[in-house]
Amino acid sequence: MPLYDYICRACGKEFEILMIGTRKAVCPACGSEDLAKQMSTFAHRTAGGSGGPGSGPGCGGCTSSNCSSCH
Repeated sequence: MPLYDYICRACGKEFEILMIGTRKAVCPACGSEDLAKQMSTFAHRTAGGSGGPGSGPGCGGCTSSNCSSCH
């Protein structure tokens, strides 16, 4: 299930939403469907734990094996 970032054109609220099935995205602040989809980033971890930043034993954003923000 993809996670998308949006900006509401009606009120300017920035938010992300998990899209499930054919559900339409709506602004959680004002309920508008007039949204602009934003570029999203993603984490990638290679098999075996090698391959640069975010591929270590910690979370997807660091290489620490005891990252407190992930556990």
